[in-house]
Amino acid sequence: MPKNTPPANLPSEDLYRIAAVARLTGMPETTIRMWERRYAAVEPARSAGNGRLYSRADIDRLVLLKTAVDAGHAIGTVAGLDDEQLRQRLGDNASPSAANPPRGECRVLVCGLPLAERLQQAWQGRSDLRISNRLPAPPADVTPPPGNDVIMVELATLQGTSLRVLRQLRAQSQARVMVVVYGFSSRQTLARLDQEGIIAVPTPADPAQLARICQLGLAMDSQPASAPERRLMQPAAPRRYDEQFLATVARRPSTVRCECPNHLADLLTKLNAFEQYSLECENSDNADAAVHALLYSAASQCRELLELALHRVLEHEGVRDD
Repeated sequence: MPKNTPPANLPSEDLYRIAAVARLTGMPETTIRMWERRYAAVEPARSAGNGRLYSRADIDRLVLLKTAVDAGHAIGTVAGLDDEQLRQRLGDNASPSAANPPRGECRVLVCGLPLAERLQQAWQGRSDLRISNRLPAPPADVTPPPGNDVIMVELATLQGTSLRVLRQLRAQSQARVMVVVYGFSSRQTLARLDQEGIIAVPTPADPAQLARICQLGLAMDSQPASAPERRLMQPAAPRRYDEQFLATVARRPSTVRCECPNHLADLLTKLNAFEQYSLECENSDNADAAVHALLYSAASQCRELLELALHRVLEHEGVRDD
């Protein structure tokens, strides 16, 4: 079969360019090319312009190979196996069929055209996030399409009567995470949203924070997100103590017999380092980015709690930390 034209028996709509394959499999384009060139993992067809064209079978095979590599197999030891041998090697860890390959991107439906425009500009160039649809914000009569990971709704005022509309939008969109970006609301309404599993973010909303919520949505198992998972999606406060202050506290003599301030300062120093590490850690694919976003958020929340504990202990000892 010539490599520079699509297979004659395969419809053109079933062929995918490498950028689409990277999104569908969660693999970097460079890895796909390397596996093809070095290990002959797949042999895609070629377009008239010599661009790679991958079939559903190619995508299915790449998903199987990625699953094997993620399970600890070296690509060189599994690339020569056929698909059936790969499935036997993987056993219960066999990957889903090519009809539903795992996605490496988070599909975000935005209800609120100004918010959608801001996020589109801020997220330009990202491969892990995609605004799948833009709709007017409530009370506009809209029906969101299904098949979304996150739905974001922009509301100037958030009231108890908004809950019915939000429930309907979440059900129609089939999103696992719902975020409401609001201007004004009462504490009672915000508490009700939390009980419903809806993340509320006041304006002005930081696009980086909203992106992290989307990434966390990919890493969460619960649908909708559980209370601890929703807590991870809330932004942590900025650092209260710098490294120099923590080093001073760690060395100072304590009037508390158990030396709690010293131990807390040591813990915070290590936690600060891990928080920064998880933010800067390299990602092999978008799924990695989602897990690192979860680790960063967890470290940030722990750091905020430990800073509060250290503040209380220092206050008890009469030490000013402002």
